[in-house]
Amino acid sequence: MSKWARGILASAALLSLAASAVADPKVASLEPPKSGGIGVDYTISFWSIPFGHTTFDARFTNATYRTDSHFETSGVVSAFWGATIDASSNGQVAEHGLTPATYDSFYRRGDSKKERVKVTFNGSGVPSTQADPPYNTKRFPVTDEQKKDTFDPLSAVSVMLAGLKEDPAKPCSSVIPVFDGRRRYNIELTYLHDEPVKLENGLYNGKAHLCEVHYNQIAGFKPKILKEGKSFPPIYAWFAEIPSASAPTGHYVIALKVWAPMTLGTVVVTLDKLQVQGGATKG
Repeated sequence: MSKWARGILASAALLSLAASAVADPKVASLEPPKSGGIGVDYTISFWSIPFGHTTFDARFTNATYRTDSHFETSGVVSAFWGATIDASSNGQVAEHGLTPATYDSFYRRGDSKKERVKVTFNGSGVPSTQADPPYNTKRFPVTDEQKKDTFDPLSAVSVMLAGLKEDPAKPCSSVIPVFDGRRRYNIELTYLHDEPVKLENGLYNGKAHLCEVHYNQIAGFKPKILKEGKSFPPIYAWFAEIPSASAPTGHYVIALKVWAPMTLGTVVVTLDKLQVQGGATKG
């Protein structure tokens, strides 16, 4: 598999996950914190052929949150680009929304390629990064000012899953500032319209929000697809609201399907399992 193809697949998978941050992280107030959680699993496909799988498990307990994720390639792709990423994030649930504390990511490819990145969000407002092995941050610098008031990738997902949003009439229309230790970017979402959605696997049948997703690179290391002079294809997603008494706002918001049409085919991320604490498991 060429570097260009690996960049397409890896970047599309990353964007599909980051696109889950549909909500605005700044909200006026939240209901008293509840104990609960939600777990979602997704299959990632190209040319309708599965090449990866990712999971999210988010827990909200006593004004805190923690989200764990796992990504791994599968099938034929693993023979060329076998990769596994385990990550976690945690922080506080407060009246203004979520405040991240720590993000920890461990990337493995084969027996020799391993990398761990830890981002700590502290009282100064400027996150600090530890990388093993260390990488040269001077080549693609991110300033302290650019790092302020940001979310790690999983905290951005937690914002979405918690159902936080400022204007229910515009369920997307958000800009999520993200710093992952290497790069600073915005995930920008635009609400298009609501439409009926029925997943072929039977997990969902009802109304969903159709949104367009944009990746806006601000600073830092660039994904391969951008380094090589390419641009990201348009990305679209269906989001659905799942009522739950355990959610901080009374419902969870999940991505049902995310897709990116490209010249050679379409990368698709599809929900294949849903579990709400205290509710039924589907998938």
